[in-house]
Amino acid sequence: MDVSIPTVLKALSSAGTAMKEFGAWKARARGDERALIAELKNNLHYLDLVAEDGVALREVVGKLSVTEYKKLANRGFNFETIKKKSIDNYPSLAGTDLAAWPGKRTSELIESIYDKINELQIKFPYVEKNQNYRWGARVNNIRKRIWLLLRHVKK
Repeated sequence: MDVSIPTVLKALSSAGTAMKEFGAWKARARGDERALIAELKNNLHYLDLVAEDGVALREVVGKLSVTEYKKLANRGFNFETIKKKSIDNYPSLAGTDLAAWPGKRTSELIESIYDKINELQIKFPYVEKNQNYRWGARVNNIRKRIWLLLRHVKK
């Protein structure tokens, strides 16, 4: 599937590079943040299987996880501690589906990623064959947001 990827995220669209960035982020992280990183990394692996390897979404949708995110959110974890600075205004985001993200907070991006994963888990089993849903586009939108988060938290 051809995906329009902003230049600032191109390097992260390679599975190997994204996974290295997860490793670097996890090495800098502490405590609860490390569990969230592991969950995001696993989710990206599953979404990559769908987008890059042709695995059917029905095979992986049940493996996507929002458990760590919900646990942290319910405990009042401050997702801003992951990166206090707002998302940079990368010029290559202009004119893309990510154009609205510069200036927004880290917590907003993380919440958006998990809202979209949760929605996928809820809706897909019931409306998998409905033509009104472009499941491939939804998978790629989540992947791009995860890449943007990786770019944002990069030191």
